[in-house]
Amino acid sequence: MLHARHFCFSAFFLLLVFCISALLSVSAFLPVVSIAQLGGGTELLLTPFLENKSSISCPDISAQEFLNSYGMLKNGSEFTLKVILTPTNYSKEIGKTELYLHSYFIDKGIEPSIWVNGENIGYHNPFEMNPETDKKVEVILSAKAPEVSKRTPITLLKIVQETSKEKYLVVNITKNVSSPLIERALAEIEKAKSEIKKAKTVINETGSEEASNYLQTAELHLRNAENAYNEGRPVEAREEAKNAIESARLACERASAARSFASMLKFVALAVVVVIAVVAVLLLLLKRQRERGKLG
Repeated sequence: MLHARHFCFSAFFLLLVFCISALLSVSAFLPVVSIAQLGGGTELLLTPFLENKSSISCPDISAQEFLNSYGMLKNGSEFTLKVILTPTNYSKEIGKTELYLHSYFIDKGIEPSIWVNGENIGYHNPFEMNPETDKKVEVILSAKAPEVSKRTPITLLKIVQETSKEKYLVVNITKNVSSPLIERALAEIEKAKSEIKKAKTVINETGSEEASNYLQTAELHLRNAENAYNEGRPVEAREEAKNAIESARLACERASAARSFASMLKFVALAVVVVIAVVAVLLLLLKRQRERGKLG
């Protein structure tokens, strides 16, 4: 009976090993399918066949300074984006290559120009590129940033390369569009959050009711500031954030004052105890002195 069970177990184990080996052998011959090929995602591998360099410039000095300082486009400002593509690691085995251009501005009807080896060939989308002869491809987009009332991300230019075998991402340039006013409002909101956090720490140590009331006011102003910003009212958002900062600082001051008063009370109580102890000692000494005088 034991031999029969052992034989069955061995046979089952060998069959399991055989099935796993067979599956591994078959999978070795199956092509590797990326997420992008299956359509289950939007991520593409970077192309190994094209190198790219990009630059953004603004004719308006204040817009260029804003771009340099914040890394964002100033709302309503003109700009020029230039992307230079050069073939690398090209092999005839990949066949033809097409470049698909995507952009917020293309969707709005603003078309970039395409230059091949220094010659403007106009706009073609997709653009069929011959890596054997097209040694330098420039895509130049001149446009005006949209007017926005809060920080808004946009795709300036996304280029996808499609060969006879695969799709690749060439470049994906996105920028936030904002304004000095919007950034000042966001800075005040972040400052308000920091002041409220600081006030909470001090209040937790003291439990001051007056300070807690100021803190609640600060949090209300902060919520108003965030709502105003999300609704595209940066001026109001900034003012509400300033009110939140002021209330948070008052909360911190009141809590600090309460902590100082509590510390003072502790010191006074300690001093009273010391005074009582000293008086008690003196009285005791006087009493003993009198008793000795009587005995004498």
